[in-house]
Amino acid sequence: MLTIDWKERLNKDTADYVENKLPKNDYDFEIIYNAYPERVNGKIPNEVIVFVANALVNKIGKNHSQFIPFYKHLWDKKGENGKLAFIIIMSKLLAKNPSLYLPLIDTAVNTASENELIILMEKVMLPQLRKNPDQFLPQVYKWTTSHKEKIRKQAINLLIKLMRKDPHLIDEIVQHFLNQWYHPLGELTNNHISFLKAIAKLSSDAYLNIWRQFNMSRDPQIAELLCSSITFYHPEIEQTVERWTKSGNARLKRAALAAQKLLQKKKSQA
Repeated sequence: MLTIDWKERLNKDTADYVENKLPKNDYDFEIIYNAYPERVNGKIPNEVIVFVANALVNKIGKNHSQFIPFYKHLWDKKGENGKLAFIIIMSKLLAKNPSLYLPLIDTAVNTASENELIILMEKVMLPQLRKNPDQFLPQVYKWTTSHKEKIRKQAINLLIKLMRKDPHLIDEIVQHFLNQWYHPLGELTNNHISFLKAIAKLSSDAYLNIWRQFNMSRDPQIAELLCSSITFYHPEIEQTVERWTKSGNARLKRAALAAQKLLQKKKSQA
């Protein structure tokens, strides 16, 4: 835990850095904390980096938009400590100017490791989504269709966390995914199935409403999505699946027969 003396020193050194080095495009921010004596597995403790990042935001103040190249440099060139500092800084600045900072975050997301993605989504995006979903959901929706599987996965996980915390958003977010079902999903198919299973766990009513919305559908893709997402028995699901088993469409019928066997198993276990 940082002592009062070290907090004072780090604040002082941060102020000196912002006043004398940052305006000269000296982005070696590690000079602020390198003298800190303790190490965890040979590294500066994360607590120190978080403290310095917060101090940087405070010292930069209203001039934050002048230092975009610095924030980019932190992510691109300063390793783990720079990435952590970037995440903390963006978590403080994003709400101040979303149109300026979302492109930086998007670039970071597209170059992040899976663990970095999780932290970006959790620390930067989730708090802002909760405060202003209309402004930030479109960006998350874009990530759910990324060509990178790990980005799609973490974007959906972010939406699940959001719906868990704010259930009033469930219907809106679910409908966004359902609107895509009328077009071929391709590589997005498994992500939609994972999303449906998460909805079933989050709200059985919301999940059943999806089945009700498509219970008369004859679209093979929709049937496959729904049949592949079954996690519990319900008579309404059974009725729809029973109807689909009699379809003349081989693809739809195959999905329904597999679902029928699963439902029988779930029913016997209930």
